[in-house]
Amino acid sequence: MILYDILYINSMSYKIIVARYNEDINWLSSDMDHVIIYNKGTPLGLKNEILLENVGRESHTYLHYIIENYENLPDVVIFTQGNIADHRENGDIQYLLTCKNDALLYGKSKYKKIHYQNSDPWNPWNREWNTRPNNQFFLQDNYYKNTPIVFGDWFTQHIHPDYPNPIYLYENAIFSVTKRLILQHPIEYYKNLILQVNHHINPSEGHFFERSWYYIFN
Repeated sequence: MILYDILYINSMSYKIIVARYNEDINWLSSDMDHVIIYNKGTPLGLKNEILLENVGRESHTYLHYIIENYENLPDVVIFTQGNIADHRENGDIQYLLTCKNDALLYGKSKYKKIHYQNSDPWNPWNREWNTRPNNQFFLQDNYYKNTPIVFGDWFTQHIHPDYPNPIYLYENAIFSVTKRLILQHPIEYYKNLILQVNHHINPSEGHFFERSWYYIFN
């Protein structure tokens, strides 16, 4: 059984989708043939580089890739920010490859955090997250159609009508998912989602997506 799993994993196609601004991407050099760099910063002049307008943070990049490649996806897609060492101690490409192998076996990579709803209204993982004292919203002027909303309400409107408790999270928006799970939604689903983040360089909804990726492909 172990040998079968190894042969199965090695036979599957995959791409590493990198949401870059100006990070050093040399840490990806050992597997660059599988990398696509979506660059919103200074051009690198690489053949596997695609320049994008600097809007929407990594959420826009991920959704743009899915929409543009919906009919030609690899077996597994690994999504990452430009330098995971910014988010993970001793982060390197092996972490991404482990995520890939998890997705091949389970459909998507394993969640990295479990959060149980608690009474702290400003806890960054609570459903009421992004209000501040005196009812001020986080990134007050960065919402789609200038309509501030708390995370839980946004989640039930756009991701799933039932808000989970506990909620499973991919911290820092680094994860992998199979083509099969991506294709469970029609392309129109992703086209509607990208509207939530393509209006600003740092949309509030980009932070909501970081908390939602596990359920988008559930």
